[in-house]
Amino acid sequence: MATAPRTTELRRAPRDIVSFRTPIRGPAGETGRAMVVDLSPFGLMARSASQVAIGEIISIALPALGERPARIIWALAGRIGAEFLSTIEAGDYARLLSAAPHDRPSWNGL
Repeated sequence: MATAPRTTELRRAPRDIVSFRTPIRGPAGETGRAMVVDLSPFGLMARSASQVAIGEIISIALPALGERPARIIWALAGRIGAEFLSTIEAGDYARLLSAAPHDRPSWNGL
């Protein structure tokens, strides 16, 4: 019997586990905070109390790279999945990972 592939098997790249707080900006310029918990050159998953809708373009500040635009792909129970509008190049991605602070994971104080 065939089984459906797991979500992680469908991803274009493996995710790196991170933990850092960062500002996000919505399409109307409203600002919020997010805790980025995993990341790849193609996108990220974060926790955020900000109200976002699937398909919206947000701007998210990334260590060593500055603000990057990303499209909300999914949102569920305070978590969001976003795809960067342009892939992060390998050298820039390595700089991002080495510069990313590793805060203790926490929902408080986003």
